[in-house]
Amino acid sequence: MERVDDDILKHLTDVLTAKKARKDFTPYQSEIDGEQAALDLLRYVEYCSDHIEGSTEEIRAMRHEIRALCNDSGTPSIFFTLNPADTFNPVCSFMSGHDINVDTLFNEPDSRFSSFQRARHLAANPIGGARFFHLMVNQLINIFFSFTRQCRHGVCGRVKHYYGVVE
Repeated sequence: MERVDDDILKHLTDVLTAKKARKDFTPYQSEIDGEQAALDLLRYVEYCSDHIEGSTEEIRAMRHEIRALCNDSGTPSIFFTLNPADTFNPVCSFMSGHDINVDTLFNEPDSRFSSFQRARHLAANPIGGARFFHLMVNQLINIFFSFTRQCRHGVCGRVKHYYGVVE
């Protein structure tokens, strides 16, 4: 650790940036004393941070998993982003504690609460929002994609793999 100083880190940053600009992705061999210590430090930090949610190393590990799936099964047939509108959904309002009669939900939609009131109530009870999101994602996977059925045939046909990331 004593061998790593600002000058070495600056030099290493410049060299690696230049390699990237040249699209040279061959492994880098250290040129001066202290560079190997800096590279070892970077590897150690990468190893430690890949278990931390949201870290750049976790994201890199997810990219490797997706590439492995693509190598195994080919490129994805469908790619989408799911964003359930929780402030407009009466089921989310029910799950976050609003008094809603779910049995008559489609006959008499709940219009007693504005979107702002639902959002405010949801902010006061984020567990209800998390449960709603979990329910929506599970229903999408189980019903729309039929991933839990034995035949695995859903709306999109047979689903071999799916990969989901929650931000």
